[in-house]
Amino acid sequence: MRKLISGILAIAACAALLAGCGGKEADSGKQPAAADVVKAVADELTFKDAMITLEDDMVENIYNLDMEKIADKSCYISGSRATAEEVSVFQVKDSADLQMVKDAVAERIDDQKHAYESYNPGEMVKINGAVTLTHGNYVILVMADDTSKVEETFNAQF
Repeated sequence: MRKLISGILAIAACAALLAGCGGKEADSGKQPAAADVVKAVADELTFKDAMITLEDDMVENIYNLDMEKIADKSCYISGSRATAEEVSVFQVKDSADLQMVKDAVAERIDDQKHAYESYNPGEMVKINGAVTLTHGNYVILVMADDTSKVEETFNAQF
């Protein structure tokens, strides 16, 4: 009888351990650095201009976001500003703030439309074809000539 109870307890303990491990794997998602996501996506694109990574204060200025709600960010844009080319990634601390970033990205696209429609109308194709995607707490904006691989590459980072 004692062996039976010991055996049942051992099986129950193993089952509890396995259930605990399985739950953690299902809940833990990969959370790459925003700069790594930008690099992976940018590596799949062809740019006409030399690209630069924006400093934090410039990102804050361009996107007008509450940076207290942003866990990570990276913006890779046209260095000369002659083109509208851009790859920007934002990770929010709380999913409740995703809409704030989506709104800021929509405003950025609108600002770019106003800036380029008379300055360099050829860039309107990139702006009008801007790709905005969300994955978990991440939002990406891509403005480039060929964005056909963006979604696949972006999702592969997670």
